[in-house]
Amino acid sequence: MNRVKFYIIALFILSTVGCKSTPEKEDEGLALRKSTPIQLFMGTCVVGRQSLLALEESAKRKGFLIAPEQIAQNYLKGNTGKAWYLNNDEGSFGLALLKNKLCSVYIHQGDPNTIQASMEAWLPPAGSGFTYKKEFISQSGSLTTTSYTLFQSGNFLEQWVLTINSAKPSNLVAIMSYQGA
Repeated sequence: MNRVKFYIIALFILSTVGCKSTPEKEDEGLALRKSTPIQLFMGTCVVGRQSLLALEESAKRKGFLIAPEQIAQNYLKGNTGKAWYLNNDEGSFGLALLKNKLCSVYIHQGDPNTIQASMEAWLPPAGSGFTYKKEFISQSGSLTTTSYTLFQSGNFLEQWVLTINSAKPSNLVAIMSYQGA
């Protein structure tokens, strides 16, 4: 009888602890996936894999405005493409789509570690039919570039690249870039 009581108490404790930690972890993951920088990236660059029109419409819905030439030059850096900017209560952001279809969101504020965690929160879980490969591309001074290559059934699907600037203070904290198949 004591053994049965022990198992019941042990199961109760394990289930209680498990129940308390799981929602907190889920809440943190949800918060990371809902952060403004990653929502702008997913809602423009990743949506834009459908078409340029899809990207432009989504950028407009998210509040991006076509960048005047002076601002556009900062994001295009001499490349042919289109650029937009957004200033709202969450901060300042840029969006660029180059002629080669490389799409990037520029993030001018925030915590670099949180920005990276928010991108990684969107990576596909095991058993989803999608896989990914994370690679550190470069580390130079305060800049760290990480690549996330996504695959579906072993075939290249798309690549997300994140460059983080850990220098303080900085006018540019991160760049999230997207390149599709």
